[in-house]
Amino acid sequence: MKLEEQLKVVIDTIEDLKGEDIITLKVLEQSADIEAIVIATGRSVQHVRGIANNVKIEAKRLGMKVVGIEGTETGHWVLVDLAEVVVHIMTEKTREFYKLEKLWSGSERSAE
Repeated sequence: MKLEEQLKVVIDTIEDLKGEDIITLKVLEQSADIEAIVIATGRSVQHVRGIANNVKIEAKRLGMKVVGIEGTETGHWVLVDLAEVVVHIMTEKTREFYKLEKLWSGSERSAE
């Protein structure tokens, strides 16, 4: 599955569950391991967990590689590793604190 198709699956799944402030960062020039990062905000710990779980389920259903999922224990920040795409779902406070967008500020950014 091509990168753009993978991103569409991830973004559509997040949008279906009412994830907020979705951005995509293309990081191929900055990282040898991944091509893109998707960052989104959930309204609560349960919402973050639910979005991440559905991203994992939908990715598996479509034959995408799911390397792993981390952070479900606390649910403030859940990372879903889909090999070429890494998805970060966070609560608003966690996202404001870590500011991943600024960390990858040299990346090509698109807001959804």
